[in-house]
Amino acid sequence: MQKNSKPKIAIDGPAGAGKSSVARKVAGMLELKYLDTGAMYRAITLKVIMNNLQLDDLDLLNEVLNETEIDFGNNNQVFLDGKDVSDAIRQADVNKLVSPVSAISEVRKHLVAMQQDIASESNGIIMEGRDIASRVMPDADFKFYLDASIEERAKRRCKEQLEKGINLALDEVVREIKNRDNIDSQREDSPLTIVEDAIVIDTTGLSFEQVVDRVVGTVNNELQQG
Repeated sequence: MQKNSKPKIAIDGPAGAGKSSVARKVAGMLELKYLDTGAMYRAITLKVIMNNLQLDDLDLLNEVLNETEIDFGNNNQVFLDGKDVSDAIRQADVNKLVSPVSAISEVRKHLVAMQQDIASESNGIIMEGRDIASRVMPDADFKFYLDASIEERAKRRCKEQLEKGINLALDEVVREIKNRDNIDSQREDSPLTIVEDAIVIDTTGLSFEQVVDRVVGTVNNELQQG
């Protein structure tokens, strides 16, 4: 890391491991730009649904990708072609389709290029997803992998949705997460993986504050020593 520059932090992990909430909090504490790459894949998935696109129609999909704009607001709102879709991309229909859409190589190449451009233009960034350390920012100064048991992740997802007034059955969410894990870890293009130099944090049984403290503490200790 160059002198006077802020760190680049990669956080990877499976669905429901707490990546987004932890990354947002850490970004605020360390005064870093925050990028939720999962929201970008969700935005594309929403557009696929809105346009009734077939996932095997790659020519049309590429057209749509090239015409799509994804932006983020000051409060982490997600804008798809100028429209705030922050809530829409978290709905059940997007949850069910986001992993298959994310597994399409054309989609990944397009979004990875966007993410790398954002990272290169930023003095300090924390980016979270599933292939950040392995593909998007392999040169990140810090690489974390957040994990948790499937049951713990399912409970968190149910609680998160209940706070929005959506009551989900726990066993249904468990099945959905298992399916997403399977797709994410077995896809040919940039599968979910733990890089050798990643710091793995099992968040099962840990509070949100404990996870944040561990990430921030690791970064600050390293920066102070450097």
